[in-house]
Amino acid sequence: MGVLKFRLPSDEAAARVAGQRRVYTTGLDRTPGRLGLDFRNGLMTCSSDASESGRLFTPWPVPGFGAPVVGTATLGERPSPYVLALELARGKLNDVRNQMADWTQLGLRTDSALADLLRDSRRAFVRAALDAADPDASFVAAQESLEASTRAGALLTETYLAQVLQNRLAVTGRLGTGLTCVLSGDPDRAAGSTSWPATFNTAQAAATWKDLAPSEGKIRWDLLDAQVAWARKHRMNVEAGPLIEFRAGSLPDWIWLWDGDVETIGGFVADHVRQVVSRYRGKVPVWHVAHRPAGHDVLGLGEEDQIRITARAIQVARQADPGAQLCLGVDRPWMEWMSGSRFQLGPLHLCDYLIRSDVGISSVALEVAPGYSNPGSDSRDLFEFSRLLDLYSLLNVPLNVILVAPSSAGPDPQADPNVKVETWQYPAPPTESGQADWAARWTALAIAKPFVRSVAWPQPTDGVPHLYPHGGLHRPDGAPKPAVARLRTLRDDLLA
Repeated sequence: MGVLKFRLPSDEAAARVAGQRRVYTTGLDRTPGRLGLDFRNGLMTCSSDASESGRLFTPWPVPGFGAPVVGTATLGERPSPYVLALELARGKLNDVRNQMADWTQLGLRTDSALADLLRDSRRAFVRAALDAADPDASFVAAQESLEASTRAGALLTETYLAQVLQNRLAVTGRLGTGLTCVLSGDPDRAAGSTSWPATFNTAQAAATWKDLAPSEGKIRWDLLDAQVAWARKHRMNVEAGPLIEFRAGSLPDWIWLWDGDVETIGGFVADHVRQVVSRYRGKVPVWHVAHRPAGHDVLGLGEEDQIRITARAIQVARQADPGAQLCLGVDRPWMEWMSGSRFQLGPLHLCDYLIRSDVGISSVALEVAPGYSNPGSDSRDLFEFSRLLDLYSLLNVPLNVILVAPSSAGPDPQADPNVKVETWQYPAPPTESGQADWAARWTALAIAKPFVRSVAWPQPTDGVPHLYPHGGLHRPDGAPKPAVARLRTLRDDLLA
């Protein structure tokens, strides 16, 4: 891509782009590369080592939608600067029209409301392009086009969702997709746990390595045993893991004594995986073996080190229980973080590499946490979520989708203090009703995709230590948030 220059508007949108510096570009392989940014004299200059054409993405204010990530169409290097607002409007309109063409060809039926929104977007875009001599007028028209396109994308996706679910239910009656509760602590002692079996059909026992092995060489089985027993008692499908999570908070304290010692750490990982899977051989049909590999700086391990340890862990799990299904999990699946990272492979290509290596991966889990700081992702709309799932479906293995969203932006003493709710990305401060609407719409869309094996909510309650602030389905006192009723309705209406 070389060097691309963009003219910025003279309002707060330009200040936000410059202040947040959350800009990235992708080439033909859709992987963000390292990008240099310079802001001066109303211009944003983007520099990269790649010379191919590509797309630029940045969070951008869209009325009614907050500041979701929006992308341009494919751009090539040229001497004169592009107008950023105009190119973002062009990119969104292009994405929505192309997606509508693809779905219409597959039989999607659309109505006049969608056509009206796209017509409004095109007309506003034409005005923005013709008003180049008046930057303020061009910006206003570009924003009108972007808003209309975004609303069109939302309506298009909702139309697709309704028709796909109708068609699938007409054939199967009920869908076999799992709706998964990821257990934290002893569920018998968790406030609100009595409602979980009515909401979810699957339970994922999720005692971390830190929980299971607080001391080197000694495993405490009581917590994992309790979680598996609870799931069986309530006749829920049983899954377990992740056994290894490349996140500091999930690793035992004693492992840090070997910081940077790849061989020793790899040996500990293999031993842990072997012991746990062997103990539950034939009792846990699905293991989430590793999560977040090759994306975070942890234990002094480089990208290749984490990949090798992950591959070895999956191979060991396969040997310990040849009949089990093994899942590899990744976070931040839109990969925007790669523009400023030393890691180069990215979650999409990491999954592809390990699947092709034939180490025994049965499915891939995508953790989607928009609107949170690391390890969350920048905000996106439902249209972009659909496109993300379709992209990862190219891996040709079932997907397990992990969803979480906040119900508040206030203090959360039980959450990881390093993770924040980025309120500037939301159209209004997060609320419990907003979380419920989000959970229902995004979960329903994931269920509608035939290649999605399960949808999991990783934090059933805010009453125990957790990663994402206010991401639980129950308040600390155990009272259910509105999202619980919405998810239960989805289960009752759609799932076997």
